[in-house]
Amino acid sequence: MSAPEPDKLSAAAASNQPQRDAVRLTLAGAEGMSDLFTQINAMFAGAQPAVRIDMALKGSATGLPALTAGAASIAVVTHEASAAEIAAFRQVWGYAPFLLRIGYAGYGQNAPAVYVNRRNPLPGLSMQQLARVFTAGAAAGNINFWSQLGLKDSWQQRRIHLYGLRDDGGSATVLRTGHLGKHSYAPHYEALDSRQAVLAAVADDPYGIALLAPGDTAALPESLRILPLSAADGMAAVTPSRDNVASGKYPLAVYVQLYLNRPPAQPLDEQYRNYLKLILSPAGQNLMAGAAGSKTGYLPLSADDLKKEIKKLD
Repeated sequence: MSAPEPDKLSAAAASNQPQRDAVRLTLAGAEGMSDLFTQINAMFAGAQPAVRIDMALKGSATGLPALTAGAASIAVVTHEASAAEIAAFRQVWGYAPFLLRIGYAGYGQNAPAVYVNRRNPLPGLSMQQLARVFTAGAAAGNINFWSQLGLKDSWQQRRIHLYGLRDDGGSATVLRTGHLGKHSYAPHYEALDSRQAVLAAVADDPYGIALLAPGDTAALPESLRILPLSAADGMAAVTPSRDNVASGKYPLAVYVQLYLNRPPAQPLDEQYRNYLKLILSPAGQNLMAGAAGSKTGYLPLSADDLKKEIKKLD
C-alpha cells in the first residue's frame, strides 16, 4: 500500500489537533443569569469566533468555589461574597480574586430589605440606625427600644424584636459583615430557619423587624411592608423600587458581580478583557436592562458605578 502524500498527512494531522489559538471561557454561578449571558455570549461570538464560552450556571453559591478550584474562569455571583469564600480563594492562590460589578440584582419585593409590620408607623431608617438596631457594639450605642427611633404613645416602652436567618456564614452573615459594621448580632436577635418563617414572625408581631437578603417572595403578606432606607443620617429614605436600585440610591442594592483569577499587578488576558468590556459597553448594559423583566430583576449600572468598573479593566 502506497504512503499518503505529504500534504494529505499534514491536513490529517491538523484536523486531529485542537486549535492552539482558541481561548475557552467557562462561567459558573448564578443560574438566573443564564438567559442574559446566552445573549452576551452570542454577541461576543460574532466578533470573537475563536473564543469558546461554556456555562455551568447552577447557583450563585457555586461560582467562587468553582473559580477557586480552577473549574471556572469567571464566577457569576448575585450576592455579596462572604469572607469565607474570599479566604478560601486566597488560601489556594495567595491573593484575592479580581472583582468586576456589571449590574444590580433584585428590586421590589425580591430585593434585600428590612421588613416591619404594617401597623408600625416608623417612616424609615438610615444604615447607621439599622446597624445600631440589629447589632451590639456600635460606637454610637445600641438601639433597643422603639422610642429611641422617635416612636411614641403605645410604642414608647416597647422593645424592638429582631428577626432574621441564622448567622452561619450564609446571607445573614454577609449582610452583617457587609452592611452592619461587622459587629455581632444583638443578643435578642431571633434566628429562624427560613425566609418564610422570618416574614411570618414579623407579620404576627407588630413590634418586630426583619432584615433579609434577596429572595423569591411570591406574594408579600398584607400585614408586612418594606421599610425605606437611607445611606446616611439626614438623607431621604427610599424603597427598593426599580428606579432607586437602578440609580444606586437604595443602600442595600446587591450587585451582579464577576470574579476572575487575576494575579495582582498582572494584566487581564486580552480576550477576557474584550469580553468584560462588551458586558460594560452600551450594548451589554442594554442587554442587562432588557433582562429586568425576569422575576428577580437585573438592572444595568448607574453612570457613576459604570465609570468605576470600566477603570478596573485598564
